[in-house]
Amino acid sequence: MRSDTDKAQLYDRQLRLWKKTGQAALESSIVCVLGSSALASESLKNLVLPGIGEMIVIDDARVDEQDIKTNFFVRPDDTGKPRACCVVENLRELNPEVRGLAIVASPAAAVQASGEQEPAAALDSASLVICCNQPDSLVCELSRKCSETGKPLIVATSAGFMSRIRTSVAEHAAIESHVDEKPDLRIMCPFASLRDHVDSIDLSALDQTDIAHVPYIVLIIKALQKFAAGNGDSGSRWANYPERLTRNEKKELCNVIRHLASVKPDEENFEEATKSVMPQCMPYEIPNEIKQILNDPAAATAVDFSTAATECRSNLTQQFNRRFWLLANALRRYVASDYAEGKLPLSGTIPDMKADTMGYIALQKVFKSKADQDKRQLAKHVARVLEEAHLPSDYFSQEEIDVFCKNANKLRLKRMSAVHDEHANGPENLSMLEINGALNHYVLFRASAEFFAKNSRYPGAPALNSMDKESLVANDLNALVDSDTIELSAIAKDLLAKWKGSNDGEGSVPADMVTEFARSGFSELHNIASVSGGVIAQEAIKLITHQYVPGNNTFIFDGIQGRLLTAKV
Repeated sequence: MRSDTDKAQLYDRQLRLWKKTGQAALESSIVCVLGSSALASESLKNLVLPGIGEMIVIDDARVDEQDIKTNFFVRPDDTGKPRACCVVENLRELNPEVRGLAIVASPAAAVQASGEQEPAAALDSASLVICCNQPDSLVCELSRKCSETGKPLIVATSAGFMSRIRTSVAEHAAIESHVDEKPDLRIMCPFASLRDHVDSIDLSALDQTDIAHVPYIVLIIKALQKFAAGNGDSGSRWANYPERLTRNEKKELCNVIRHLASVKPDEENFEEATKSVMPQCMPYEIPNEIKQILNDPAAATAVDFSTAATECRSNLTQQFNRRFWLLANALRRYVASDYAEGKLPLSGTIPDMKADTMGYIALQKVFKSKADQDKRQLAKHVARVLEEAHLPSDYFSQEEIDVFCKNANKLRLKRMSAVHDEHANGPENLSMLEINGALNHYVLFRASAEFFAKNSRYPGAPALNSMDKESLVANDLNALVDSDTIELSAIAKDLLAKWKGSNDGEGSVPADMVTEFARSGFSELHNIASVSGGVIAQEAIKLITHQYVPGNNTFIFDGIQGRLLTAKV
């Protein structure tokens, strides 16, 4: 067992991305993978290295010659052994801190198992499920199980130079989303302490050197005061402070900034100020994503989560979401309070800017002081929510409340459609698939699944109970591919007609793409599995840590063109 210091050194680079909270979530997670092929192994490799808590691999396949060629996590002397056991054993060598369990059972048996049976217990205990290269019938059954419990599911399929990845989770909330938002500087609605700070700076008393180091935030607010005085009545310099400016008024404001100083304003801070007028001199408005969260019915009431019966201990996603909605309820009350005046808590951070050290620190203290005050106010609302929900007062640590405050304008919520619903009803948005160049790939993956359901084999692949592909080459593999290409093309054409609601055969898939799918025989190539495994692991880490924003909801990797296509289906 490594010490905290050793872990900090080992995971130093990733800790800079998702910090201790994200690493703790990873280390407490259990990832269950159905399948042990190259795609499954490469996905797990990228989760074992950053340090998930435990991996469970369920598969009854045995290592064969093809695995030796394509799966780096089996050895030549593993031939004939259970592939799941070999993969788990070899993956653990990468990071002995990760627990590993191999269950030699068919994925179908695991999904259908119930009660205390080992495969069923493994699925129930998982924080996240990854399903690799399994038939659609199994995938849909698994999807129903995961949807019932709110468990995240990632489904992945690889076919020659192509792969498809589908993420699905009923509800996923992220507090530390790391999205790029413009800094919340409140220039158009400065709070009292910021006004006092601006008033304390007399530009006329500064020499050219000092003026060159006045933060641009101060310069813009000074210019807005002067602009207001020139467009309103005399009296308080804040009396006619504008809440909204037209584009022409913003141009006028830039001229006011340039004439603030008696000396020539050719310094960087004045350039920063004029460049920041357009993005920063906007009326304060809560971002749409946050409005949707605050207006969501789940944020309207403090639901009682205190009873043990409602708590699914293994489902980290549900646990996180429940905590999220309690904090969202407190934030909703905060925004509606007289104190907040319809604004979110201030993050307390300001961007880098041209300024001397003392001036920058003084401004930073003003923002931090206001942010600390906002945290205390939000904490009062959190306490009331916890009381109403019959939860202990220490249910949230102060650090959790602080992080929530700091990221209040970056909260994100995703609700993804279930895989079994997509398969039953077809894709929700064909136009998005078409616009993103993913429609033909998507149709062929779905058509190949239909082909499998009809023939118990994939296009271009021999029947499971027949001779292998190498033996078939001597007979007539080309004839098999040619006949399967015709059938696959017809299925794809029918699917398109069904989804588009037409019977005229509009929009068939290009013949060369159909041929390529059939020619692949749905065999796995290691380089495609490696790239796809990286994407799968990236999305899995987002879902586990609740940091960054997961894709919603389909990724298609085209190894021939070297493109990763995304769409919501």
